[in-house]
Amino acid sequence: MDEGGDFHKATSDLFNQDSSSSETSTIGNNIERGDDQQGKQTIATRIAYGGETIPITEKFAVNCKRDLNICIDKNGPSVIINVPEIKRLYAIFKSHSVKIRIVTEITPDNMGYCKQIVGKYGVEIRHLSGIKGNLAISDHREYLATAVLLESKPLTGIIHSNVKEIVEQNQLVFETFWEKAIPAEQRIREIEAGELPIETYLINNNTEALDYAQDFIRNADTGFSNSTSMGYFKLLDQSQTLLHAYLNHLSKYEEGKVKSGVRWVTYIDNKKEDIELIKKFIDIGIEIKHVRNLPPLHFSVSRKQCVTTVEDIENGEMHQRIIISTEPLYILHYQTVFAELWDIGIDAQERIRQIETGTTLQTTKVIENPVKTKQYFIDMVRNAKEEILILFPSLNAVKREVIMGIIDLLKKRSAENIRIRILSPVNENIKEILFPKDVEGKNKVLESITNREIRKQENLISTIVIVDRKYVLATELKDDSKELFEEAIGVSTYSTSKPTVLSYISIFEGLWDQTEMSDDLKIANEKLVQREQLEREFINTAAHELRTPTQAVMGYSELDKEVFEELLRNTKVTTDNELKRIIEHLKGHFDAISRNSTRLNELINNLLDVARIDSNRTDSLQIRAEKLDLVKEINDSVNTELGQKIKNKNIEINLINECINEQCWTYADKLRLNQIINNLLGNAIKFTNQNGKIHITIKENIPISDNRIIGEKKNNLEYSKSGIEEKREGNRVKNEIFVSISDTGKGISPQIMSKLFEKFITGSNTGTGLGLYITRNLVEAHGGRIWAFNNNDGVGSTFVFSLPKANHENILDN
Repeated sequence: MDEGGDFHKATSDLFNQDSSSSETSTIGNNIERGDDQQGKQTIATRIAYGGETIPITEKFAVNCKRDLNICIDKNGPSVIINVPEIKRLYAIFKSHSVKIRIVTEITPDNMGYCKQIVGKYGVEIRHLSGIKGNLAISDHREYLATAVLLESKPLTGIIHSNVKEIVEQNQLVFETFWEKAIPAEQRIREIEAGELPIETYLINNNTEALDYAQDFIRNADTGFSNSTSMGYFKLLDQSQTLLHAYLNHLSKYEEGKVKSGVRWVTYIDNKKEDIELIKKFIDIGIEIKHVRNLPPLHFSVSRKQCVTTVEDIENGEMHQRIIISTEPLYILHYQTVFAELWDIGIDAQERIRQIETGTTLQTTKVIENPVKTKQYFIDMVRNAKEEILILFPSLNAVKREVIMGIIDLLKKRSAENIRIRILSPVNENIKEILFPKDVEGKNKVLESITNREIRKQENLISTIVIVDRKYVLATELKDDSKELFEEAIGVSTYSTSKPTVLSYISIFEGLWDQTEMSDDLKIANEKLVQREQLEREFINTAAHELRTPTQAVMGYSELDKEVFEELLRNTKVTTDNELKRIIEHLKGHFDAISRNSTRLNELINNLLDVARIDSNRTDSLQIRAEKLDLVKEINDSVNTELGQKIKNKNIEINLINECINEQCWTYADKLRLNQIINNLLGNAIKFTNQNGKIHITIKENIPISDNRIIGEKKNNLEYSKSGIEEKREGNRVKNEIFVSISDTGKGISPQIMSKLFEKFITGSNTGTGLGLYITRNLVEAHGGRIWAFNNNDGVGSTFVFSLPKANHENILDN
């Protein structure tokens, strides 16, 4: 059977809907390409059902020549093995040596199918927990997807696209999944050994969270420990499936099938319904202890995993968000926290006895009545002996305290030498309320009241009052738009418990210190910006001032060079040995002046370039692009500007042009391109030993993964801006020209490799370390990129840069 026949047979029965009821929809514009009617190809995105899917999938399969990348959910492996038509497809793929990569969720149920796929068809599989959706990308050219895969059932409909952008986007999605996934062999070993993969992830749905909680309890091979509020007990009392999971575990514990039962710490309040609920769970075998100060994070931890949430359970409804982790450090942390809570906890039966006999001392209470909260607030401020600390969450909160008389009371207490510190959001109106202006328009200073502003107050939702470091009142903000205190607040907490009070003091002092550091940092940053501006202005001014005399020196040096050359050709000089010696001696001085004036001019130009770059202006480097032959520009640089340096060290230059034509055209600024070439080639000459070699290679249109021009990119350093990076995603052929300059010098020191293209970084005792920094910015200003690495043979280094091809439309926006 020929190839087309094989694929047609393999795909003809894939879809179980009758073709008479099928339909196809096309999304977007159809674009036809080709020289004749038969060679035209429609570029489109289609949604197909039933029989209409057969020719589309047949052509998709026939077109697959090299590689096939697939994402499938946990039902996918059974479809591959149990649907005969798809099995034949994979057999044909194998016979045609198509490289197949699959990302799926490997579970105990589909592990056998995954093993068969790897063994029979040589497919490379990776595991990614919770992966949803089903898609395939063929040869980076076509995209195929189905919404649902039913276990061991054929497909019912597809989405097909050969639109370049859609294919590339889904290829990127696949590569992201592939990088995050783990090898199938590792996941299979974990399943067979009864281990869980080490991972931490979020469940953001209360239904899924409840399902996971049941699995967590059902699969525990040892006991587990819980630290929650009473809300979880109410949920457990209302959820029969969750309660049944606990009862099953406790039954296994009594039968010796698991090593431990269930331990629980919670806060048992003086409420009849809470006490009755705790008694009920004690009776079924759960060990419970009362802890006065529960941590704000609710958690459950076993030997293998832990579940945490910051949300409390209200009205018996499951958490909306929970965090799952099998990370050993997290598990150990929560086991340690629970052990400490268990040690300090009071047995639940003892706590109930204390409540029922009235022997317990209530030091922390929840106040649900806003009017009562208001009275607590006023009494605390009125009865303060030494200090009042207040945190206001908003301007409206301050206005409400004005209405209820708290602000006036604070001013009165400050006159009685009570220390008052206030934290509030950044707002000028708050200052006017706390410190009203006098007749001169200045804010009055109250020595006993200090106010600091919090710049980031998005998470502040409570008014907190701490008095004499002994009492704390935390008021929940329910509706900040209300004018009255009683209408704006929700539940409040009042406590004289030392740990609770100290916790709130710690929060307040932390925010207080943070505001101080923020103010100091702001001042320091402003000074730094001013200093950097002054430095740039000084460098710019100094460079311009130095340029004028330097240009004069260089001009006269050029004239004097001609004079010396004329004198040394004069017969009167050549015949007079003494005169010739004097002139040659003077010429030596002149050469030193000329050489150093050239170096000074280069330094001035570098300083000006750095000043332009640091100005952050988009046109700072003044790129004037034109069409240039890169081969000619490099040859000119080698033969003229750098010719003498090459000759002095007897360096062999090998220029290899791998472009299609003898000329290799690019868009670039001629002077700046010459500066790039001279900087990189000059460095290569500088670090190459006597009689060494320098290889220059020019190549065009290489895929990003093709390293033949640059060798193995080992210990390399690459700079690329985000826009350029997006243009280079994937393995597409790029409309660029690449130039590599490889020398036989000492290579790049590992100490400077990571910061090679930064300012003032140099690998020699001479030089300013500005050349590569400027070069990198010049390359990027042209729309290119640059990187460097040490050669694989341990001799020398290679620098590679890219420039846009001249025939590529809109590659460079001047």
